[in-house]
Amino acid sequence: MNNSLYLKRYVEMHPDNKMAWYLLGKEYEQAGEQGKANYCYNKAEGVYEAFELSQVPSDIWKNYEQRLLEMEKEKERKRRRNRRLLTALVFLLLVFLPPAQAPGIASRDAVQGGYLTDEPAAVTTVGKEQRDSRNEPLYTAIASKQGKDASGVLSSLLQHPQQLPDWSVALGMERSGKWLLWSKDMERLYGLRRDDQGAIAIQPYEGAAEECNCKPANSSKLKQSATKWADLQVETAVLQEAANQYKARHGRLPKDLDELTQPFPNNWLSGRSKAMEDMFGGLMKQRASEAGGQGNEPGTAQGELGYWGTSPKGDPFFEQPLQVVIDRKRHRLAVVSGSVIIRNYAVGLGGAKTPLGDFKINDKVVNPNGTTKGPYGTRGMQLSDTSYAIHGTLDVNSIGANESEGCIRMLIPDVEELFDLVPMGTSVKIQEGVLPEDLWTPKERFKLKPSQNQTNPKKVYHWLD
Repeated sequence: MNNSLYLKRYVEMHPDNKMAWYLLGKEYEQAGEQGKANYCYNKAEGVYEAFELSQVPSDIWKNYEQRLLEMEKEKERKRRRNRRLLTALVFLLLVFLPPAQAPGIASRDAVQGGYLTDEPAAVTTVGKEQRDSRNEPLYTAIASKQGKDASGVLSSLLQHPQQLPDWSVALGMERSGKWLLWSKDMERLYGLRRDDQGAIAIQPYEGAAEECNCKPANSSKLKQSATKWADLQVETAVLQEAANQYKARHGRLPKDLDELTQPFPNNWLSGRSKAMEDMFGGLMKQRASEAGGQGNEPGTAQGELGYWGTSPKGDPFFEQPLQVVIDRKRHRLAVVSGSVIIRNYAVGLGGAKTPLGDFKINDKVVNPNGTTKGPYGTRGMQLSDTSYAIHGTLDVNSIGANESEGCIRMLIPDVEELFDLVPMGTSVKIQEGVLPEDLWTPKERFKLKPSQNQTNPKKVYHWLD
C-alpha cells in the first residue's frame, strides 16, 4: 500500500484534519494527478496557503507526513493483529475456553487530529528531556477557539518557523464578538519544540484537547510562569505607553523611570513596579533601536526577567498602543490594545450629554479637590481640554444609567485600577455599540506602587459630573 492510500484512509477517518488533506494533495501532485491534488488543496484551506505561499521549509511538512504515515501503518498493523486475535478468540470460544486478553493493543496514536501528542516517540523526536532543562518557555497568546478545525492556529504558529525558539508555549484568549479577552489565567494550548536538526513538533495541552481530538499533555507545571508572563505583558504595555506619550511631548524617550513617575502634573505613570524597574533599560534600548538608534543585541531587552517577551529578543506581546474605549450605548469602558480587551468596566454616563469623539487623558489627579467624599471620588482623569472627565463616584446606582452631566462615572475600585493602567496622554474614544456587554475584570486588580504626590491643591475642578 503506497503513501497516497494511507493518507486517503486517514482523511476518511479524520476529514477535518486540513494538514492531512494538504499532504494527500502533495502526493497526488507528485504522481501527476493535478485534479485530485487541487481537490485536496481546496479541502486544506488555510494550511495550503500557509505552506505554499510562505517560506515554510519543506522538511517540516515532510517530517509531519512521515509521522502521520507511521501512525496509519501502525493502525493497519493493529487492525491485522486484532483480526488475528479475533479469529483466535472465536476458535477458543468454540472449544469452550475462556478468551485471552489481547496484549499490547491499547497504545494510542502518535498523531491525532493533526497535532503531535505527548506519546513517547514524539517526545523523543523533539528532545523533551533536554528542552525541559530550560527554566521557562517563551510564551505567546492566540485565540483559543478556531472553530471545529484548528488549522488556523497551526498555520499561524508555523508562519515563520525559522523564528521559533527551541521551546515556546501558545496560550489561549477567549473571544467576545470581534474582541479577544486578556487574562492572567489563559489556557495552555500548544507547546512548540525544535530539535537540534530544526524539526518542529506541536504538543497539545489541556486547552487544545477539544480541537485536536487527542489526549493532551499535562501543563500544570507551566501555570505559574504563564500567569507571571501574562501579568508582565500588561506591565510592559503600560510602561511602553507611558514612554511613547512622554516622547510625543518631549521629542525623546525618558532617560530613567523617575522621569515617568514625577509628582503632578508630570505623573505619566501613577507609580512603578519591580518588573518595570527591571525591564526599563532594555525596553528603552529596544525602542531606540527600532527608531534607528544604537543596535540592540538579542536578549538585551529582557533584563533580569529572562522570558518576559514573545521572542528571543524580548519583543513584548502588545504591539498596538493602549487605548480607552467607551461605549455610550452599552455603558462600558474598556482598556484595549488593538483587538484585545484587557479590562471592561461598567460606567455611568450622561446619554447624549456625553460627547462622541476622540480625546486624550491630559490630567491625572488623586482625590480631586482634596477630598475622597466629593462627586469625583478618589481619582479623576480629564479628557483633553474639556470639562469632561473619567472619575469615581459614590453613587453606585448611577453606574449603568444616564444620570451624569456628561462625565464618565466609575466605581471606586474600577477607577483606581484604571488610573494605574492608563498613562497620561492615553487615547480615549467615545463610541456606540462597539464593546461587549460582559464585564472583564480580575479578582486581583492591577496596582502600581505610588512614588509621588499626585494631588493638585492649586486647582478646583468643575467637571460636568
